[in-house]
Amino acid sequence: MSAFAAVMTVAGAGCAVATVWIVVLLVRDRTPDRWLLNLLAAVEVLLLLLLVLGVVRALGDGAPDALPVVEYVGYLVGTVLLLPAGVVWSVGERTRGGTAVLLVAVLLVPFMFLRLSDIWTLAGMRAGG
Repeated sequence: MSAFAAVMTVAGAGCAVATVWIVVLLVRDRTPDRWLLNLLAAVEVLLLLLLVLGVVRALGDGAPDALPVVEYVGYLVGTVLLLPAGVVWSVGERTRGGTAVLLVAVLLVPFMFLRLSDIWTLAGMRAGG
């Protein structure tokens, strides 16, 4: 397993734990607590690491020739921006709706991972024939 895939897996697991905790908060009509925000900060550090590894991977020798680098890096940057946007919204709106927005942001991260994998795989297929 590459470092990129390992970081993506750990970040995805962090998002899964955060998702469960946010659903509990929503059911209890609570706002995000310190524990959740600390977990999201750790996931954000992993996403920043993923951004660096992804850019190096996209510009390196192992990248498929047909890889749309701008699109790939755009998805990496978008992934990094999701959690801070959700946290800012959630902290600014201290209601169940703000917490729900945070849930959407956390759920979007794994979907961005799937899109990154699709872009990489399809570029490899186009380059291969």
